[in-house]
Amino acid sequence: MAALLTLAGGLSGYADDDSSGIPLSKAMKESASGSHEMLHGNKTTDTRVCIDANASTSVTPNGSSDGLTLVNYRKAEYAYQGLADTSFVTPFNGQIKFLNRITLTPVAFEDDYNYLGLFISGDIVELQPGSLPDRATDNVWMFELGLEYRRYMTPGHVFISPYLAVNASFQALNWDYRNPVYVDGSSVQSDTLEGMGGYIGFGVAFNRNSHLSFFGEAGFGGTAFLPQTNQGFDNDVFSNYGYFMIRAGLSLKF
Repeated sequence: MAALLTLAGGLSGYADDDSSGIPLSKAMKESASGSHEMLHGNKTTDTRVCIDANASTSVTPNGSSDGLTLVNYRKAEYAYQGLADTSFVTPFNGQIKFLNRITLTPVAFEDDYNYLGLFISGDIVELQPGSLPDRATDNVWMFELGLEYRRYMTPGHVFISPYLAVNASFQALNWDYRNPVYVDGSSVQSDTLEGMGGYIGFGVAFNRNSHLSFFGEAGFGGTAFLPQTNQGFDNDVFSNYGYFMIRAGLSLKF
């Protein structure tokens, strides 16, 4: 399972060569005003977040007699497990008011006490009313790809299984400009700001040792953005933020 996310140079060491020299706030003000003023920058090279497909990670559940299995309990064994959940995220600071998140986990490994899943998420992003990005952008959403680990406090056959959860993810905040922004003769109509996220929470899973089980969870996390957008604007609009999240979902096993 390829799941290693790398940031060239890290968040704090991101190369300034990708910068156009134009602040994101200036681009957004042009979008909000619709003045069509030509902006001039000095964008040269491009440095991006990448996904390293050459690395892999795997978990071999304890007690498996047939090698790697997705789910292996003392009294039940399944060949596949997939999860789906919905979350509500409330940031403590920044230009984002809240996020409605839907997450799918198509690949998950689990034994009595450990869980590891590769997840993808899509967020509907609600900005702070009247803020600069609220006036300048439209169709704002976030994509997330990451790994989650759980440590269960009871074995799989126990009906109620409390657990601790941690995850790490690559995130991409995407938007359309309400009015095109013109830079060096080119029209910019959309943009993306990438970053990394981390989270820790406490949850409870119910009836894990069955085909259909449910879980609920709450916890805290944070997102750190890169200094430049994909269009080369220097990010002086979206600050790093912490958040509180509640989530509920289900797990299907076959």
